[in-house]
Amino acid sequence: MHTRPDHGSAPFSDLPSPASCDATPYRDASICTLMRLMASGRSAADLFASANAIDDSASMLMQMAMLLTLSGNDELAWTFQENAIRLRPHYRLAADRQPASLRLLVIAKPGFMLDNTPVEFLLEGSDVAMDVVYVALDLPLPDRLPDHDLVFVAIAQFVRHRALFEKIGPLIRGLTTPVLNMPGPLFGVERDRLSTLLQGIDGLRVPPCRQIDRAVLQGIAGDSQVPAAAVHGTIGFPAIVRPLISSGGLGLARINDCSEAMAYLLLHADAAFYVAPFVDYRSADGLYRKCRIALLQGRAFVCHLAISEHWMVHYQSAGMERSAARREEEAHFMRHFDTGFGRRHARALSIMWARLGLDYVVVDCAELQDGQLLFFEADNISVVHAMDSAEMFPYKQEQMQKVQQAFRQLLDSAVSSGTI
Repeated sequence: MHTRPDHGSAPFSDLPSPASCDATPYRDASICTLMRLMASGRSAADLFASANAIDDSASMLMQMAMLLTLSGNDELAWTFQENAIRLRPHYRLAADRQPASLRLLVIAKPGFMLDNTPVEFLLEGSDVAMDVVYVALDLPLPDRLPDHDLVFVAIAQFVRHRALFEKIGPLIRGLTTPVLNMPGPLFGVERDRLSTLLQGIDGLRVPPCRQIDRAVLQGIAGDSQVPAAAVHGTIGFPAIVRPLISSGGLGLARINDCSEAMAYLLLHADAAFYVAPFVDYRSADGLYRKCRIALLQGRAFVCHLAISEHWMVHYQSAGMERSAARREEEAHFMRHFDTGFGRRHARALSIMWARLGLDYVVVDCAELQDGQLLFFEADNISVVHAMDSAEMFPYKQEQMQKVQQAFRQLLDSAVSSGTI
């Protein structure tokens, strides 16, 4: 699916020019491809120049959009991608290993890694060819989909996308091929919904999460202008607060008193927020540990263990690359996951997967000192990848191969059974 890094002057010289959906398979670039090329030492300027030289306008714009989002210019990236999709909503990524033995059709919405399941990371090195068809409310559905063996619905399963799922419903239901990750009756992976859905699972602690508007948070902050009835029953301090639409910790804060709540409001102009009680999940050594787990057909696969001094743990900012001891702990955690953490929480994770109703879902969680599993979030879009340095994180390569193999087996099971 991706082009292996090279050091020539034309990074995509082996990618044939795009053609129609029914033509000989070609390679459009994936964001995974571009990340690999950047990691190999390719400069952003070189990659932009190479993208600009592509003679197919849709491919050129899409590749530019990916490079822009990797460079942190999301607003311009969305503009480039929108123009690309309007020219051509279908993009084809050839299998890494040839000949391809499986054709996967991915249904996606405009956006990038936090808008759709980043399937290309799960298929690195595989013999699966992938076609991506973008759908949007203001675009007509395709008259005919490209040939495929099965479908994976990659669109982020948030309630705000309900209208788009309703639009593609008839198209999906009319297929005779298996469909993975099509939402069921219990739709939406919003934080407040999941905090209700996952209550009552033995061994799992799910802090209650509420969606509140700005006036209620002002009331929590002690604003005398807000009626007391508006804040009745709200969650007290310390609390976690974040805007409704946020990811990667953007806008996330812990507020310990009224003055901190008011200071937060001065920094964030959002109309509504999620609020939940803060649970101190420090381990006995005073460090915070957050685990990312992929659930495939109910089976748990660890993807990372981030260890940090700060309660807001993200792998990118945890500083794992600066601590050999923490990397060794993560390596031990992964090697013994199936007989340790994974076994201790297997039942809770299995029940969680069943309630979520998705074939593939990613969960962030932690283990409390009392042995309970603390739930943070779950969705179908969190990034699971093998992009970390093989020299610094050799153990992650082996573990991510297990995840990728499990995803490949998920596809095989769907095809062989005809349904999931």
